Amino acid sequence: MRAPTDQRKESRPACERLRAEGFEVDVRPLDEIDSVDTYDAAILGSAIHNQKWLPPAVDFMRTHTAALAGRPVWLFSVCSLGETTSFFSERMARPMRRRRKEPAIVSEVRPRIDSREHRYFAGAIERGHWTVVGNLFLRLLGGTFGDHRDWPDIERWATGIAMSLRAAAGSTQQA
Repeated sequence: MRAPTDQRKESRPACERLRAEGFEVDVRPLDEIDSVDTYDAAILGSAIHNQKWLPPAVDFMRTHTAALAGRPVWLFSVCSLGETTSFFSERMARPMRRRRKEPAIVSEVRPRIDSREHRYFAGAIERGHWTVVGNLFLRLLGGTFGDHRDWPDIERWATGIAMSLRAAAGSTQQA
């Protein structure tokens, strides 16, 4: 099973988990993938800046929507507010999670592809990543700089993907 993913070095726990489950994993920047025809499934994602996926990821999704429709796809967004961790205090993160909107490109393509899930993961932030106003916003909301990635959560997510792919392969072989 080949599945492209655009997580680069941040993907290590996910890629290691999928490889341990016997899947071939191809980690490449989306702007280096010309076709998804050789992949059985896809795990695609982007950082979120200004509540949007980055332009190369948006372009990829729009260009390859039809081809992605024929295979299982998992989507993820890396941002300040993950499912389990956040740059912000938990007191602020809870209501922010309830009010967040799915990135526009995800909402646009999800009905046309076999999207299994869209998951949010918190990333890492350093003082120089945001503007002075952004840094002030972060501090006012009880946020902190640093690495907020939840590696066990990422690995659990990858394990779920592997289980889903294995179940689909088993049902195909029995049919």
